[in-house]
Amino acid sequence: MKSFASLLKVVINFTILSILLPSVVLAWSWQSNCSDVSERGHLNVLTINLLFSEIEERAGRLERIADFIVSESEPVDIVLLQEVIGGPLSGTTNSSLDLKQLLEERGLNYNLRYRLANGLPGILTVGNAILSRCKILVTVSKTLPFVTEEPFEGIEIPLKRKAMMSRVKIPNVGKINIYNTHLCAFCDPSEREEQTQVLLEFIENVENFFWGQNPIILGGDFNTNLKIDEDRPVYDLITGYGFTDTYAAVNGCGDCCSDADGYEGCTYAVTGNPYTDPDVPERIDYIFFKDSGFAIAESDVVFTEPWVSDHSGVLTRIPLQ
Repeated sequence: MKSFASLLKVVINFTILSILLPSVVLAWSWQSNCSDVSERGHLNVLTINLLFSEIEERAGRLERIADFIVSESEPVDIVLLQEVIGGPLSGTTNSSLDLKQLLEERGLNYNLRYRLANGLPGILTVGNAILSRCKILVTVSKTLPFVTEEPFEGIEIPLKRKAMMSRVKIPNVGKINIYNTHLCAFCDPSEREEQTQVLLEFIENVENFFWGQNPIILGGDFNTNLKIDEDRPVYDLITGYGFTDTYAAVNGCGDCCSDADGYEGCTYAVTGNPYTDPDVPERIDYIFFKDSGFAIAESDVVFTEPWVSDHSGVLTRIPLQ
């Protein structure tokens, strides 16, 4: 016979479940649903680093991102965000939530998933987020190898980096896994390579969990400049895993940010950007796609003017079955 304590535990758990379940079901039913994607046959994916360190103009920068998304001839279905800031010291609860609310004010509804990477909860936090017009079925994340970075001269700060995945459902198409990450910036290139290996192991483990072959999208700020030989192994690991660099594939370029290829593909330290010192421009933000038999329809660098961050963004149109 069960003890009184065991019975009491069952009653308490049942009571909690009866309270929470209706709200869970209700939240599930309220999720946005991207029914128009199957009609046009492709998914529009945007990645942008929000620049956590600049606070005074953040609200205006988010307004410009929202205005851009609304002005597009087709909806931006997926938005991958890095350096999402929150906490009292930042002046906001969460900058990805701010962007979601700005889009709602403009008539666009997105589902939001966020994962903390660095900081002290309740004080100051930085993380990654995914905004999706499509219903999100599940979200998982992985902490990448811990490294010490040098964001300030001579000052080393230990920082965590995260990878996250949201599995979304596209009506009349199927399910697709979308990964978002931000690799270390002021670290040794070998440490970034180690983070990439763990990232790919995370992807493989997640994909093995789901039956069949599914298309995969991987985007974010990889801090990988193809003009630097020491950075190249990160890129080679990702493409060697079967991913296509969408911007390079569409535009037929190599590093896509040089005299030979032109500078339209550069996403960081671009001349004229008020949030970063003019320097040799780099391409460090990418959207990768893994699937067989599909040609990428279009891929562009966006937010080169008006500027919304020290990074430009990448917007790719990805064909789907």
